[in-house]
Amino acid sequence: MVPLFVSYAILLVLLSGLKSAGLFLTEIYALEHWMGGDKWMHFGLALILSLLANMAAERKLPLKMIGRLVTVVMLLVTALLIDEAHQYYIATRRFEWQDTASGIAGVLAGVVLYVIGMKSVLLFSRKKANRMN
Repeated sequence: MVPLFVSYAILLVLLSGLKSAGLFLTEIYALEHWMGGDKWMHFGLALILSLLANMAAERKLPLKMIGRLVTVVMLLVTALLIDEAHQYYIATRRFEWQDTASGIAGVLAGVVLYVIGMKSVLLFSRKKANRMN
C-alpha cells in the first residue's frame, strides 16, 4: 500500500506543479469539470489521499489506531496548507480558503471511511470466526 500512496502523492504534486506552470490546463480543467468542479476535486482527491495514507500508515507507523489517525491527519493537513499557501505567491494561481476547507473535509472524510472500513472488516472477521467455532 505504501508504493500506491507514494505514487498517488507524487501524482498530486505533479498535478499542482503543472497547473502552477500553466501546463496541461485544458486537461486539468476537464478533470475539475468531470469531478463536479474545483471544490469537489479538492475534496475527492484529498479523500483518496487520506484513505491511502491511512492504509499505508497502518503498516508503517507502530502506533495505536487513534495515534496513527491523528498523525496522518496532521501530516496531510500540513501538506495541504503548504500547497494552498504556495499558490498565493504564484501569478497563475490563487489562494482560496474554500479550497483549503474542501481539502480538509476530504482528508477527514477519508479518515471516517477508513475507520468504518476497518471496523467492518474486524466485525466481519469476528462473526466468521464465531461461525467456525
